[in-house]
Amino acid sequence: MAQLRIFIFIALIGCQTNSETLKDTKPQTKSNHSHSKLNHAKKITTIPKTPNKTKIKKVINKKPSEVSDLWFRIAMQLKFPNVNNKKIDKKIAWYLKHPNYMHTISKRSEPFIYHIVNQIEHRKLPLELALLPIVESDFDIKAQSNQGAIGIWQLMPMTAKHFNLQKNAWYDGRYDVLAATTAALDYLEYLYLKFSKNWLHAIAAYNSGEGRVKQAIIENKRLGKKTDFWSLNLPKETTNYVPKLLALSAILKQQNKYHFWPKLKNQATTINIDIGQQFDMLIVAKIAKIKMQTLYNLNPGYISNSSPKEGPHQLLVPISQAHFFDSHYQFIDGKLVYGRYQVKAKDSLFRISKRFNTTVSKLKTINQLTGDLIKVGQVLALPAYKKSELTIQYHISPYLQRKKTPSKVKVSTSYIVKKGDTLWDISQRYGVSFKELAKWNKMKQNAILKPSKTIIIWLEKDPAPLENKTKATFNTQFLDILNINTTIPNE
Repeated sequence: MAQLRIFIFIALIGCQTNSETLKDTKPQTKSNHSHSKLNHAKKITTIPKTPNKTKIKKVINKKPSEVSDLWFRIAMQLKFPNVNNKKIDKKIAWYLKHPNYMHTISKRSEPFIYHIVNQIEHRKLPLELALLPIVESDFDIKAQSNQGAIGIWQLMPMTAKHFNLQKNAWYDGRYDVLAATTAALDYLEYLYLKFSKNWLHAIAAYNSGEGRVKQAIIENKRLGKKTDFWSLNLPKETTNYVPKLLALSAILKQQNKYHFWPKLKNQATTINIDIGQQFDMLIVAKIAKIKMQTLYNLNPGYISNSSPKEGPHQLLVPISQAHFFDSHYQFIDGKLVYGRYQVKAKDSLFRISKRFNTTVSKLKTINQLTGDLIKVGQVLALPAYKKSELTIQYHISPYLQRKKTPSKVKVSTSYIVKKGDTLWDISQRYGVSFKELAKWNKMKQNAILKPSKTIIIWLEKDPAPLENKTKATFNTQFLDILNINTTIPNE
């Protein structure tokens, strides 16, 4: 009996031990399982691709106007479907073999492309059209074709006339990048509707003419063939033209793969100013402290020294120099404020509109804003607002009322060649460099001059300070500034 009791006691101790062992092993198993999960989670978070994906999502969630790179802004809004075609592949290969090409394009387009993109977005057109000037002219503002097409959009004379681009002795709207952009987009929209909302047909027609594409479609219908762009019998130039555009679009869509496009800040570097009256390019450049070549490069539409008397009177200028041309002013908080406002911390469009007695809608329109977002340091144009008691009866900006005499300006005049004249004689008569005189007139230094030929001469003069006057015309004031008579006698 005693032995039985001892056996039962030992058995009970054994059961308790097993029970405790099980209790200990269960938490240990859980702990090991949890540790395994933790290690697994750590492995996942250390995969290098994860941060990149996060960054990509953040960028994609941004609006086009909010990204930092203008080319990426365009890429986000490309709409044309991808097409597998040997001609496109061939054009892609060509572009990739010339990596410096896009750097040249970016440099040429920088003053203009932001405004072009804004206009395309405002019209809700495909952003592929922003790449069209690259195909048309390599974004060369002075491009001319053998057929008479001119400017970055390569507009023909009849097309330009039909879409209200002016042309006269002072101005050719086909060279004016912003004006030509408006006309080109009007034309493309017209072609898009004309060809039943088929963009490839419209772009082909832009290149080779509406009639030619229309006839090719009619012919294919007659023969029972397909009428898509790739099936049409079109000139070789046009069959290469559309693939060039689609190749650029394909590369831009896959920028992470090709790394072909340089970065370009998604912000305006220039602004279009309405001077409001006829102006002289030479004097305006000097007053605003802009290099003459820079002003002409930004405004290639002006083919003379002055703007047309009846207009246009607009100038594209660097934003930093815009205030020199502004004639809109008012008193705000006791200070004279001109028509530009730099955004400060805590500013909003609503606050600015209230301060300057305007509306959010007007601010967005004149600044070409697509949303309500503004950044600290951003420069906004203000709508024209003048109080009657502040009206000054000058035809030009109050900025031109200078107290100090500016440095010398150059004024052009002309000389009619007489029999026996040489470049040396003329240079000595007017006190200019013999070599520069030849350069100004694009002549060799030993060139023989023909009687009655007109020679251009650039003269330096000291402008006088502008006097205070209640009324003056633009031309009279500029002559006051220069204090010269620009008509120089032949003798």
